[in-house]
Amino acid sequence: MPKRVAVITGGMGGLGETISTKMVEADYKVAVTYSPSNKTSAKWLGAMKERGYEFQAYPCDVTDFDSCKACAAKVAAETGPIDILVNNSARWAGPTGTW
Repeated sequence: MPKRVAVITGGMGGLGETISTKMVEADYKVAVTYSPSNKTSAKWLGAMKERGYEFQAYPCDVTDFDSCKACAAKVAAETGPIDILVNNSARWAGPTGTW
């Protein structure tokens, strides 16, 4: 049976990192999102790999609905159908705009 896929928005720092690592430990395939302006994503992924954690990482502007939609489609195509979404980011771009 394939692993279930969890997406953690803002999964590269603070609470998001803790959620992401706990989900890997619970045997989920984890995709994290990060701000497109983040210049340290490759370094973070490398540090996590050294600690034994494998993640897929995707840039996503959570304040832009189209960016979120495109990111979700890319995650599903590359990682598998999304089973769990943890909206850890401080902002969200819903169908009616940001809140």
